[in-house]
Amino acid sequence: MKRVVLLTYTPRELDEEEYAAFIREIDYPNFRQCPWIVDYSCWRSVESIQGKELFTHFDLMEVRDFADWPNILAWPSVTENIARWTRDWSQHGSDHPRPEENLKITFCERYWG
Repeated sequence: MKRVVLLTYTPRELDEEEYAAFIREIDYPNFRQCPWIVDYSCWRSVESIQGKELFTHFDLMEVRDFADWPNILAWPSVTENIARWTRDWSQHGSDHPRPEENLKITFCERYWG
């Protein structure tokens, strides 16, 4: 069964080219070197066709097992990247008392078939 961690967020106002460079040069390499992450990709919403999402960006992180989540969070490059992203790009910054307002995290399983 395929397992994905869905991370949804709306970063603070940003320059998309600068943010895309951050993703390519820093975000992707830091997450993709973690041995518990199978695949990792970042996405942005470009147009709402029906309704309006509560986020503008999302990341998909494929993992082998959700039980590995503590290992992923403890991996040095992941820990460093989370701190940097929160400081530089999150909606409310690293001093915000409610981290879930910067980033929502959901464990998802794919239907077989």
